[in-house]
Amino acid sequence: MSFTPDQLSAYLDGELPEAEAAALETALETDTALQAELDALMAADAAAGAAFAEMLADQVPAALAAAIRNAPESQPAANLPGAPRGLPAWAAAAACAAFLAIGATGGYLAGTGKGAGTEVAALPAWLVDIADYHAVYAGQTRHLVEVPASEADHIATWLTASVGAEVRIPDLADQGLTFQGGRLLVAAGKPVAQLLYTDAAGEVVALCQIRSDKPADGFRTADVKGFGLVSWGGGDANFVVVGPEGYQGLETIAETAAQRV
Repeated sequence: MSFTPDQLSAYLDGELPEAEAAALETALETDTALQAELDALMAADAAAGAAFAEMLADQVPAALAAAIRNAPESQPAANLPGAPRGLPAWAAAAACAAFLAIGATGGYLAGTGKGAGTEVAALPAWLVDIADYHAVYAGQTRHLVEVPASEADHIATWLTASVGAEVRIPDLADQGLTFQGGRLLVAAGKPVAQLLYTDAAGEVVALCQIRSDKPADGFRTADVKGFGLVSWGGGDANFVVVGPEGYQGLETIAETAAQRV
């Protein structure tokens, strides 16, 4: 059975009918080309989301703000940047100003961490991508990982070669987590190692690693799209632990992992 890009997109959005979703998951078990297509679609979706988030964080260009502020009343509305058609110049200018104010406010709130979901714009793009991936894989059962924990040595070797930075698999049993396996992701256009763990309740916590010439300083926490993230840098890589928003002890898990990777 073949699947169209529209079906794959609907699957990622959770909108594919249950029977079709089950058939797709069965096909993914053996169809590597289909899995690659799904991964590429997720990467493109994550990249688009990150790009939009960055747009919201941008300041309003001074030239554009000046054009709206100084627009003469006789100027046709169509000549104003972004102006709706059919409005007098003064009304179009006001509409544009209001629109830009909303955008500027969104960017400000993103930078300060205030407002629902606005944390996204203040984060590095790769972390936003990781949240998107986690939203997909955390809901999987049979397909949670690409390579199972029974092949831990292979996972470490494979992901190290793919990411370009040494990947170690920390034992987090003392944090109530059992290692399930790993995946290779693409975030911000770079390969990312993803190690997946589950707790006694079946909740999924992931440890992700991306190579970086300028690792981040200290630990940083954020809530993104319903998930909690704790990120840090070390050596030649950046790391993040991601789990359900409000997950108890996520910071401690990150601190423990940082000592063992």
